[in-house]
Amino acid sequence: MPSDKGSIRQHLERIDGVSRTWIEWEWAESDLTKTLVVEVDFDTDPNNPTYRQNVIDAIWDTARSVQNDTTMVISALRVVPKE
Repeated sequence: MPSDKGSIRQHLERIDGVSRTWIEWEWAESDLTKTLVVEVDFDTDPNNPTYRQNVIDAIWDTARSVQNDTTMVISALRVVPKE
């Protein structure tokens, strides 16, 4: 069964520590922006002992490399902790 998620989201969700992804739309000034939100299963405060810099790096590297191979245009990338 084909996925209804874009390629970049599929790649990001394979990273250990990423729980899910979604797209948020925001109207700012006269532009509509698309933000890719990546939810992680740890605290995003670098001072917290559960913080995982290696996962943040993997998200960044994956998003940059996959975006070059896809037609999806992302205005911003946001990493948020799972509530």
